Amino acid sequence: MLVSAGALAVTTGCGGGGTSGSVTPADLVVSTPPAAGEIDKVSWALPMGEPATVDPVKAGDYSPNTVVSNLCEPLMRLTPDFSVEPGLAESVTRPDPTTLVFTIRPGVKFWNGNPLTAADVVHSLRRNLDPGNRPAHADVFKHVADIVQSGPMQVTVTFTRPDEQFLDSMAGSVSAVSEKSFVERAGDGYGTPSVGVMCTGPFRFGRWVPGERIVVTRNDEYWGTKAKAKEFDFVFFTDDSTLTTALVAGQIDGTYEAPIGSLDTLRGSPGGKLYFGPSTQSLSIGPATTTGPAADPRVREALDLAIDKTSLIGNVLHGAGAPLKTFTPPLSWAGDPAKPVFDAGYAALPDTSKPDLARAQALIREAAPAAEPLTLAIPSGDQTGLQTATIVQAAAKQIGLTLDIRQMQPTEFSELFYDPAKRQTVDLVIAQGYIEVPGVYYYSPGFVLPGGVFNWTGWRDAEVERLMTEGQQAADPQVAAEKFVAAQKVFAPARLQISLAQLHERLYMSNTITGAPASFAYIGSAWAAAVGKA
Repeated sequence: MLVSAGALAVTTGCGGGGTSGSVTPADLVVSTPPAAGEIDKVSWALPMGEPATVDPVKAGDYSPNTVVSNLCEPLMRLTPDFSVEPGLAESVTRPDPTTLVFTIRPGVKFWNGNPLTAADVVHSLRRNLDPGNRPAHADVFKHVADIVQSGPMQVTVTFTRPDEQFLDSMAGSVSAVSEKSFVERAGDGYGTPSVGVMCTGPFRFGRWVPGERIVVTRNDEYWGTKAKAKEFDFVFFTDDSTLTTALVAGQIDGTYEAPIGSLDTLRGSPGGKLYFGPSTQSLSIGPATTTGPAADPRVREALDLAIDKTSLIGNVLHGAGAPLKTFTPPLSWAGDPAKPVFDAGYAALPDTSKPDLARAQALIREAAPAAEPLTLAIPSGDQTGLQTATIVQAAAKQIGLTLDIRQMQPTEFSELFYDPAKRQTVDLVIAQGYIEVPGVYYYSPGFVLPGGVFNWTGWRDAEVERLMTEGQQAADPQVAAEKFVAAQKVFAPARLQISLAQLHERLYMSNTITGAPASFAYIGSAWAAAVGKA
């Protein structure tokens, strides 16, 4: 998921620069100490603001997913180490390369007491096929031929071609199950403040106070391990200074995506602890045009080589990140059987964490771009984005490029990600992205294949298309990995995204609570169920 306004805009606010708090790989943790017992209430921040919906089919950003993952359960579960285990699907089989059969877990009930059925699962999955539902993850289903109930507690998905990524993609809100009859009665109101949702998770939808908070309460009839907290209040924040003050004062018990500009303050808070965990989040610059200098891979490579990413990570991200060679972060394959193949392929990519001005200037001389300013779009009010853009602007100047920074209102900025016409006036866009499920074939096709949702330059390569297609169809993990690595060797030099940094997960909790996973896996797991008394 490439995120527009909001995700980056909230990494702003308090605190000064400097690298005093740099985070090393040894500092990263997957989990926090387990809870010692139950707790009556936890107040948790949503630092990206109020979600537009809690309908899992439409949940495609930080705020909705942080809430929905605790309410509506997927067929497969994402664990803190970013591996996948059975969820509402008790088991899954693959009788042939184009068929998956899910056996649905028996004895599971919706909050209203009605049993979970295969019909509910079919209905929930099929909602992703209807453009009228505005599904956030429609691309996951692009090779699906049909979804049918094939037994009392069995669902069969057939494909037009093999798709080995699909099963891992089920470990997120894309396969979250809602009660069919409730959804049908609610219509367009499903997931709204006045209607809510009807699911099976460890917390049940309580109430939504627009502009203020969403309250969820413990599902005491939950089929799995009961949640530690009786109530979770998700409080909306859009200002980092306000959030930081609330955290330090103990008015808010915790947050994911703690404000980057406030890390020094939170590190020094006596009332809580700041954790850093592995993540699939990244900060990048994306080319937004099919014409002009930004559409030339040589210009993009030159700009990439001119930026001092080590300095950016230290001074802008306060050390809460690491160099990233391409737009697919290593955590996405951490649990893959072919991890050594992926690791070797990633290691072979050039290290661009330090600038190479001589090479960058040579590329600019070779490309001879038109002497016209390039426009880099960022959301207004985003100080971290502005700091990043200023560094990029200075780097561009060193290699003879003029870069103008255009600050756009958040709504206008977000339209760049969905409306090609809006991108006609900009050359580059700064963005934060993340991968919510494991697998290298989940995110990358959107950048490297023709028609990809993030392939804004119209880039294409026949060899990459062949390798990516063969890799996604390969049942053998080793073959799938080898195909991807071979494709990556071709598309990485094109800088279809200029990767600036991998962002660590930033979790803050008060001393009164513990148990939350510290990795980015929270985005697709019922993480709040583990939070309890410290």
